[in-house]
Amino acid sequence: MRGKESLFNIAEQILRAVKADGAEVLIFAEDSYLTRYANSEIHQNMAISNVNIGIRVRLGKKTGIAWTNRDDRDSLLDIVRTAETLASQMPEDPDLPELFGRVELGEVEGAFVESTANLTPAERARTVSRVIEILRPFKAFGVYSSGISEIVYLNTSGSRCYHRVTDAHLSVNAMGEGGSGWAQISSRDASSIDPEDVARRARRKAELSVNPIDVEPGEYTVILEELAFSTLLAFMGFMGFSAKSYQEGRSFLLGRLGEKVFSENLTIYDDPLDVRGFPVGFDFEGVPKKKLVLVDKGVAKNLVYDLKTAAKDGKESTGHALMPFHSFPYPGHMVVKPGSTSIDEIIRSTERGIFVTRFHYTNVIEPRAFVLTGMTRDGTFLIEDGTLVKGVKNLRFTDSMIDALSSVMAISKDLSLVSDTSWYGHRFPKGFLVPSVKLERFNFTGKTEF
Repeated sequence: MRGKESLFNIAEQILRAVKADGAEVLIFAEDSYLTRYANSEIHQNMAISNVNIGIRVRLGKKTGIAWTNRDDRDSLLDIVRTAETLASQMPEDPDLPELFGRVELGEVEGAFVESTANLTPAERARTVSRVIEILRPFKAFGVYSSGISEIVYLNTSGSRCYHRVTDAHLSVNAMGEGGSGWAQISSRDASSIDPEDVARRARRKAELSVNPIDVEPGEYTVILEELAFSTLLAFMGFMGFSAKSYQEGRSFLLGRLGEKVFSENLTIYDDPLDVRGFPVGFDFEGVPKKKLVLVDKGVAKNLVYDLKTAAKDGKESTGHALMPFHSFPYPGHMVVKPGSTSIDEIIRSTERGIFVTRFHYTNVIEPRAFVLTGMTRDGTFLIEDGTLVKGVKNLRFTDSMIDALSSVMAISKDLSLVSDTSWYGHRFPKGFLVPSVKLERFNFTGKTEF
């Protein structure tokens, strides 16, 4: 971990060298650790300590962007000159907003957990070994990752923002003849991860998945476990609630803001300050974050904005700039209001249906109708008379998620933090707090041989 003063020093060196009309500096520093296992053996241990330093300069309405992961003085001066040269050659952007005004923001209390920051390779190995032991005779596959992320944002308007957060993620895939079962957990606090619970959940699914049966495609009552439901939320975020999608005419919420779009059982908000997730107090433009209601009892309430999209609509940024130096606001900390029953009770209340652990290769078919397609994976089961009776071969779905999420029958009372468990690119954790959900109707359009 580099620390606030060290990273501020880097950013200030850059801003002092700027000759343009204005500039922003973003720094992502990370210490990332990963233990990967396959075929019930640890086969990879890695550690990365890296810093990504970016600048966007302004020459009137022109901008130039440059990045480096070297923090020596020559490299810092080089990205300043590179960005200024690029800006001079770019066309003007008439929609370029003003820099956000002077603000000083620090860490969200509780986001950084010392024990997670100090988690050792030996501790990760012991966790993985316990998982492997519990899964036998099934083969164990997965990742145990942990890390520290720091972010700094400074601009020439006087903004100075710093944040740090820890994260840990364990994924478990139990695989045997003809079946597999997936479970995972994410947390700021590695000590809260219970590997035995995660392993037993994965094993139970693998046991039920052995020799799966055929189920004909069609419309079913479906229970989506947290990971499957989170996939739909992720697409909902950029296909519906991003102001960029709305302004470009691609949002399924066009003409529907303020109207009932989903089931009245569904309430969703974005809360980047919720310490049950991976909290952060500002976005990548230095705008303070706060809780924002997206869906209230099925009614679509708000879009999320960054500075550019907000200026276009004559609004204020909601603090949702999530792509460094590029405009595409996104709600990265969604929370679904829980229900009042357990997942076991929801299963027992289901006469016949399909239980889905997670989706695979989910893609957009028709954005304006919120039509998605994808496959089930690693734990798909037939429910009969309130019991998971047998694994079924994976199914393809193609359906309007507006229709599907208009049929919410029950929501579990427990929320899980769902986040990515593997890292590509710079580390900066985000995640959704998600329940399991029961849908009266969900359309499966094809089946597989596995």
